[in-house]
Formats: sequence, C-alpha cells, structure tokens
Amino acid sequence: MNGKQRKKSYNFLSKRDGEFCKCCRKLSSEVQLVVDHKDNNSKNNLKQNLQLLCRACNYLKNPRRPLDLCVSEDVSEDKNELQTSRRTEPQFRKFVFHELNERGEVPEKDLIYSGAEDVGISSITAERYLKKMCSSRGICEFSNRGKTTIVRYKQEQTYL
Repeated sequence: MNGKQRKKSYNFLSKRDGEFCKCCRKLSSEVQLVVDHKDNNSKNNLKQNLQLLCRACNYLKNPRRPLDLCVSEDVSEDKNELQTSRRTEPQFRKFVFHELNERGEVPEKDLIYSGAEDVGISSITAERYLKKMCSSRGICEFSNRGKTTIVRYKQEQTYL
C-alpha cells in the first residue's frame, strides 16, 4: 500500500471505526496509529481486512523488526522519564547556579538555551526546570531589564 492509499484507508477507517487502536483502545492523541492488515497479507486491501492499530500493538501482532525506540510500555516509559529527570535536573540547577555565581544575573533565554545544550535536554524541559527554580519556593527570581527577562538570586527579605 503506497502513501496515498494508506492515507485514504486511514481516513476511511477512522470514520468507520473511530480513531483509536482496535487492540489497546488508545486514542490517536495518545499514540500513532497505523493501518494494519488483519490477515497479515499486505496485498489484501479489502476494507473488511483493514483496521487501525497503534505501533506497539501492530508490532506485537506482526513482530518483524526491533521495536521502535519511540514505542514502549507506559510503565517503563514513565520510569525512564523519572530516571532521566532525576539525573538532568540537578545538572541543570548546577549550571544555573554556576552562571549566577559568575555573572550575578543572566538573561532567561540564555539560561534556557545554554543550559539545555550543556545538559543535553530540550529547551522546553530547561524552561520548566528554571520556572521551578524561580517559583515561590525557589531561590531565584525573574526580573525585567527593559525588554529582557533576567534571572537572579532572590533578594533577602525580612519576615515579621
């Protein structure tokens, strides 16, 4: 089945059956769906022989190559994300503290993009880590210098 046929079949199947995996019932917003041949005959493109499956279920039904890296079980995926976060967030924090100790205040975008590059994380993840550091419980704060948002250590405050 070529790309044009696959797209046409996908649209037909999503209208006929709904846009979710027929095996695990996950929605297309959760996983990538593919057109599967129920009888495993790729030349049999009759509508009653086609169904939508997610990549993981399609692999389990038709194991033919190593499972794509982007496909994993939910439990192990969550565990890997948590392990990665536990490793990278302290590295990012160390990077930010080093920059603040050296420069006093640093443009927000510079910390996000340089920190992401230095630690090997996405800029979105770096931005999330930085927002945590500048939260009400964090020791850093955002401040404006003209059109530039900078990050600095919070000013000491006296509490009554």
